[in-house]
Amino acid sequence: MTILAAVLMAIAAGITEILPVSGSGHLYLLAELFGVPAAGAEFRSFRAVLLLGVGFAGLLFYHTQISDMLRENLVLLGLLRPTNRDRGVPFGRRLGLLTVLAVLPMAAAFLFNGIRKKIETGDYTLVYVSVLLCLSGVVLFLSARSAREKCTIHQMTLHDSIMTGVVQTVTVLPGLSRVGLTSALLLNRGLNGSAVAEFVGILGVPVYLASGLVQLISAGGGEGGFAAVPYLVLGFALSTLVGFFTLRFFTDFMAHRRPTLFAYWSWGAAILAVILFLISA
Repeated sequence: MTILAAVLMAIAAGITEILPVSGSGHLYLLAELFGVPAAGAEFRSFRAVLLLGVGFAGLLFYHTQISDMLRENLVLLGLLRPTNRDRGVPFGRRLGLLTVLAVLPMAAAFLFNGIRKKIETGDYTLVYVSVLLCLSGVVLFLSARSAREKCTIHQMTLHDSIMTGVVQTVTVLPGLSRVGLTSALLLNRGLNGSAVAEFVGILGVPVYLASGLVQLISAGGGEGGFAAVPYLVLGFALSTLVGFFTLRFFTDFMAHRRPTLFAYWSWGAAILAVILFLISA
């Protein structure tokens, strides 16, 4: 891996893991462009660190909401003295419950690990990635066109959260966008763009941090050695910085527009994947 490849992958991860366009799909495209084996420990360890960086960016961006969630649940457990006398359940506590319910189904993602490994190690990786990018774009396009956008994040139901978690289980496959599919679901469930961006963004913090740690541990199963430490540090720093500002952009974008643009982006990436496959065939 060259320094240029590391920089471009880190920037790409900071953008595409936040936007609904499939971060994993774009990283595979860049790996192909720079000749980095997708099944090797170097790429897998670097990708894991990029996920940790994106998760840390979300932690910084949503620190107020996450702090409220933790504080109010510690109050519930009697480990912290309450600072207010609000009636009912404070929203931070409810948001914590919604987040947990959406994360728990991700444990079932291991059911798709076999498929993911076949895609990563096969001869037709780019073809599969192209198909899944195209599928992500179609789902997002249709959902953006039919979105009702009438509910705020305070009106989210437990059912919305559980369904979000179930949808996330398939997004371990490269090319299926976690942000894209969950945004499509929540838009169809009636949430407005701001609510979708906030919940999907907060949900990304535990998902990316956990996924990054798991992938870093399992990267030893790939061929070759881990990426060099300076590259790992650079990747983490860049993905965190770019991810933070991309979160700001996505939040503002979803507050005023529907995400149809990102469907076109996904289709463009799918076409590029096919072109790269034909060139390398």
